[in-house]
Amino acid sequence: DFSIEKKIGESSELEKTIIINIKNNKFLYNNKILEKENLEQHLLKIWKSSNSKNFVILNDKSSEIENLIKILDILKVNKIKNVTFSDDPKKEKY
Repeated sequence: DFSIEKKIGESSELEKTIIINIKNNKFLYNNKILEKENLEQHLLKIWKSSNSKNFVILNDKSSEIENLIKILDILKVNKIKNVTFSDDPKKEKY
């Protein structure tokens, strides 16, 4: 019984994950562009409205690393610690 409860908890944690994509040097959340000028406000609004515990940042290879650093800096200043980042797996070609 305990393992079933744990699996339910794990799936609800996944649903609480906020995924931000960086594609062609643009910031996207749910396929909507977040303006760079108001990026911090957008990220905090998303964070507060979702009750999420985790941020995942996926960046494509054509985006500049400075964009990833910009998001990481915003999250750090606002004491948001559960952050993961990676290259966007959809862009990989085999």
